[in-house]
Amino acid sequence: MRTLSGVGAVGLGVAGVLLCAAAVGLGWWVAAETADRVTRVAARLDEGLSEADAGLARVEQRLGAIRAGVDEVRGAVEKVAAENPELPRVRAAVEQLLDRLVVTVDRAAALADSLRTVAAGLRAAADIVAQLGGSREPPGRARATADAIDRAAGVLNVPRARIEAMKSTAAVRLTGELITLAREVAAGSEQLAAALAAARREIGDARGRAAESRDGVVFWVYVCAVANTLVWLWVGLGQLCLIGWGRRRMSNRRPSTL
Repeated sequence: MRTLSGVGAVGLGVAGVLLCAAAVGLGWWVAAETADRVTRVAARLDEGLSEADAGLARVEQRLGAIRAGVDEVRGAVEKVAAENPELPRVRAAVEQLLDRLVVTVDRAAALADSLRTVAAGLRAAADIVAQLGGSREPPGRARATADAIDRAAGVLNVPRARIEAMKSTAAVRLTGELITLAREVAAGSEQLAAALAAARREIGDARGRAAESRDGVVFWVYVCAVANTLVWLWVGLGQLCLIGWGRRRMSNRRPSTL
């Protein structure tokens, strides 16, 4: 009976040690896989944000050229407005400036529409950073920046009906409306430039927050792996004690005859 109980204890102890070793190995495998997955997600996010920032830098250059064109047209209109708008020469100059402004407005509107995808990307990036464990306030700032881009894009989307109506107005009214339109477009492009600069700053901040969130998640994943190892080592120690007890039972199976 003593031999049977000793063999059983050794068998259970060996099985327990193997189970503990498997649990420790599985814990570290899960930790490594989780950390690798988080790192890959963060790397893809950083790469996407980097490409977005490079694209925004090119957009800023294009927007700068558009703003310069708007300012040039506005200055020319204000200069022409000082003359008699009833003169055919002045009327022709105003209509020519209107055509130039329409081209500039179309370019600005197309640029603003393309930036709507940037706004959507900022919102998506904010959601990813939040899921990685980032704080809630900065993602809210990213969404506010995206909303500012959408508002500026809305200002620059001048209805075509308004342009056509301006072309059929009297010379005096046409000059005034052209000045108003030029000022609105200039204000809209300025808002868009400010939102664009804020978006680039937010992208830089998002890259930093994503890296911090990644490091934090990976750290706690490995902390959990270490804690799991310690728990199973403690359980394994109990199994070793059970093996030792079983071996003693087996070695003492026969009483001494001395």
